[in-house]
Amino acid sequence: MVFLLIIGYVLGGAAAASGPVARADTALHTAVSHNNEMADTFSNDPFKGIDLKSDNPDVPAAKTAVATEKQKLSNWQALVLSDRTALQHVRPELKSSFLTLPEQATLDRHRQRVDAALSALNSAQKGIDLFTSELGFIDPFLDAVAGFEAIGKAATAEDLAGIKAQLPGTGASIQKAIDLAQPPAIPADLGPTLKAIQQMLNDIQGLVTAVQANDAAGTQKYAAAVEADSNTLSKYDATGIEAQIKALYQPLMDAYDRDMKIAAGN
Repeated sequence: MVFLLIIGYVLGGAAAASGPVARADTALHTAVSHNNEMADTFSNDPFKGIDLKSDNPDVPAAKTAVATEKQKLSNWQALVLSDRTALQHVRPELKSSFLTLPEQATLDRHRQRVDAALSALNSAQKGIDLFTSELGFIDPFLDAVAGFEAIGKAATAEDLAGIKAQLPGTGASIQKAIDLAQPPAIPADLGPTLKAIQQMLNDIQGLVTAVQANDAAGTQKYAAAVEADSNTLSKYDATGIEAQIKALYQPLMDAYDRDMKIAAGN
């Protein structure tokens, strides 16, 4: 009789644990199946092959790349929220009870995997938040780049009115970019370069005003200032900024990969 009771207890415990374990397996499988898509988003560079320092930067291509990345980011956010909800729902079911003691080791393993998956999703969310801020900054920055490109073309054509027409919108774009250039998503080292761009725009405004007023001294002053601004910006090297951004994401990528391996049962 005792033997039969023990057998019944073990079988009953296995049955009681099977439901939570199966639901945890489903939630884990779904989260792990999204791993490649999330990893690609972590490591993707939307501006690969686009040179914004060239004489003719392809701003439309950059804008298209940003729009594509925003859509991917929206999809990524939806996956993270869905996976987190499913995992948080099954985790309380993996707690021990008298009935499930025979299957405690199985429940513990699954709870550890669920915790690892939730930790991975926490890293993913941090990456999403950073990338959202980065893309938010890039939009007005690209508008400013487009404005400067238009100013350059108008200057080549000696179209003073064309230059003047571009100044308000370009000024508003660079100011918005400066406002959104907040660390850690945007490295603080980029701040002086953005300010230098803004100063150049102000000096172009001064030059236009001086030329329109037939102010020879003012024209000479601001022409020299614009040339100095141009020389300053020509020394800008994006390598350091790119390295800082990579260093920002790398620990999150490493943590995400490490936790997802545990979640997958590796």
